[in-house]
Amino acid sequence: MKVFKWSSYALLTLMVIAFFSACEKQNVLPGSDAFEAKSKFTKTEITQLSTPVQLLTDQNFQRGFKVLHPSTGAVQGNLQYTSANGAPVWNLAQWYSAASIYGATPSTLASGSYQYANSYKAITVGPTTSSDGHIIFAINGQSEFGGVYRTATAPFPHLLADLKIADPDGWLGTATPFIGAMDSLNFNIDTKLIYHARNQTTGYDPAIHAVQFSCTFLIQNLNPSNAGYGKAMYFLIMIYDDRYATPGPSVTTDMFSGQMIYNVGITPFSSTGLTVGQWKNISGNILPMIKNGLNQAWSQGILTDSQNYNDYKVSLFTMGLECPGLNIATIQAKNLSLIAK
Repeated sequence: MKVFKWSSYALLTLMVIAFFSACEKQNVLPGSDAFEAKSKFTKTEITQLSTPVQLLTDQNFQRGFKVLHPSTGAVQGNLQYTSANGAPVWNLAQWYSAASIYGATPSTLASGSYQYANSYKAITVGPTTSSDGHIIFAINGQSEFGGVYRTATAPFPHLLADLKIADPDGWLGTATPFIGAMDSLNFNIDTKLIYHARNQTTGYDPAIHAVQFSCTFLIQNLNPSNAGYGKAMYFLIMIYDDRYATPGPSVTTDMFSGQMIYNVGITPFSSTGLTVGQWKNISGNILPMIKNGLNQAWSQGILTDSQNYNDYKVSLFTMGLECPGLNIATIQAKNLSLIAK
């Protein structure tokens, strides 16, 4: 049987498609609470969780990252402010960046955190007592593109932290609960836009030049006895898009893989978007939204090998920046949590 392994590379197409989907008119999701689609799901088919399960580990990034090569995705080595906390479980992906951050000499900040930087990007991590914790992403599109706007089909840089959760090679493995075993899935993250400059000049096209910060969950069929084993959809929370004051929802389909991208934007959690210098809490039960996404996929003839919540898990979590324009942006995140009950 084929084993399906997912990494940051599996999300590369997603990030490209998600960017262009956000360029479309934002509207109400067909998979809203009012949307209904029949499925074969019944709670009696699988044991419900008896105790809450935290699906994320090293939520403060105290163990650092395995750094992936910008083009090949191969692990180059570790980025850690200390090795005393153990080996990294998170990957740091930097797709299509002009140069890798691996090997950068860290600067010690007054806060006690450590900043790893080159001309194109920066990552800041450090002790949980630091005011700059738990993680700060920064990306410089102006340097990445040399001040010249990319064309619509040209690749663009990403700076992403991703964590494999479920089997066959995730940190939680087979202990990861199926969607059907959950009564709720509570997500929390606090984010702050520290800095943003669009650097708009001749050639700017809002359809292809922007900066975005998102959290993405891979919802994957992980029932080995099911014909749909390995197939997946993406559930995405778009926290920041510099073209929209409040990023709204959209639903698109990856034309290459057929996988659906169910983007709820930020509106289920807040009526306003990020403001420079202010913390924004994104918190809530995302289980109904994920189920709506699956229902929407099934209604569109996607993932129809199984229309049963009990066959699906959250197998991968990714968050970070993508920058198709000349933007310079810095975003901080903390208090990350994903608890299944």
